[in-house]
Amino acid sequence: MKRFKWRCLVQNYQAVYLMIFAVYLASVTLQTTTFNVMYPHKLGVLVELATLAAMFGLIVGFQALTPRQIIGEVSLLALVTVVTLTSGAHYLLPTVMLVLAARQVSFRRIMQVYLAVVGSILLLAFIAAEIGLIKNITFVTDDGVRQSFGVVYTTDFAAHIFYICAAYLYLQARRFRLVMLIPALLGLVVIYQFTKTMTDTIALLVLISGYLVYVYRRKHQHVKWLRPLLRYSFLTLPIASGLMIGLSNIFNYQDKLLATLNDALSTRLALGQNALLAYGVKLFGQSPIPINGWGGDRVNTFTNGVGLTTYFFIDSSFLNMLISYGLLFTVVVLAGITWFLYQWTRQNDYLLPVIMMAIAISSMFDQHFLEVTYNSFILMLFAELPSYHTTVGAAFDQPIVSPRGALTDES
Repeated sequence: MKRFKWRCLVQNYQAVYLMIFAVYLASVTLQTTTFNVMYPHKLGVLVELATLAAMFGLIVGFQALTPRQIIGEVSLLALVTVVTLTSGAHYLLPTVMLVLAARQVSFRRIMQVYLAVVGSILLLAFIAAEIGLIKNITFVTDDGVRQSFGVVYTTDFAAHIFYICAAYLYLQARRFRLVMLIPALLGLVVIYQFTKTMTDTIALLVLISGYLVYVYRRKHQHVKWLRPLLRYSFLTLPIASGLMIGLSNIFNYQDKLLATLNDALSTRLALGQNALLAYGVKLFGQSPIPINGWGGDRVNTFTNGVGLTTYFFIDSSFLNMLISYGLLFTVVVLAGITWFLYQWTRQNDYLLPVIMMAIAISSMFDQHFLEVTYNSFILMLFAELPSYHTTVGAAFDQPIVSPRGALTDES
């Protein structure tokens, strides 16, 4: 009887969590589209506060935590609260609460909700933009016309497509067939053809390539470099962040190699160095940094030439995290996720490390790493995860899905 009641409680907890997550996700995703002019700011704030309160209630009321877990979570919340008050990044608190409250919730269900909500809103925005109900922001560049299809900026639309493809491929790992790559390949064509966004084009190529290596690894065990690639994929996050921060720190126009790299990266190294020199790095972050990007109505500053001289935006998630949210927060986030991924590689489960490898590359050049409307994979840290050991055969039949924490030898 007690077991039945506990099972019902877990199911209800999961249903409540997913419902609240869906509402919050819809709210923040709408704000990334040009529907945002119709969406009251106060409503967005209320949804954020309600999400924060509801997640806190779920954690306090339904989670049975050990003293060690309580100390860890309270310490993390204290750090995030200080960073939020210092930086003004209010989205951090509901994001962290969503992460902590994800205990007892299936990560597959989270990804399913993410795909349904974000995919539906993007489809609605696309239709509304095409019929003229909302703005379809476009740029005419040397590479051709770049379109956002109802999203506030072309790179944001490309990022949405990249993360949707990542979620889709994650969900297909249990019963993968080659034909299942078609949606991801279509996403790649859309990003490259209509947004001209090289960051997400490269990141999606890495994602698809790494995913295929993961799925086919047993058929190609004789290829010696595949096993180290998978085994050490958990290191991509610290390597990617270290590279971006380090190159921005040492950048100067006198170095021809760095100057060429800066041009290839759309002046991101120069902008990163300007931010480091102007604002420095604080332990707990700093007050909001003034930015001038080209999203939304600010696209006009690009078309009239003013934007070329006034543009200032910290595109890299890692640099933005370090400068805006502080050294301590950055170390905790990167070290925590890296340790989590390391634990899964020890279990010979490389699916999430491979996906995070592509996300790390994307996050070197865009600012969406901590935004759940894009990267809902950060919710994996406390969610209930299956352990995928995909059996590769002629028809990819009967993949092995073992319980979380089960150690198996794949050699």
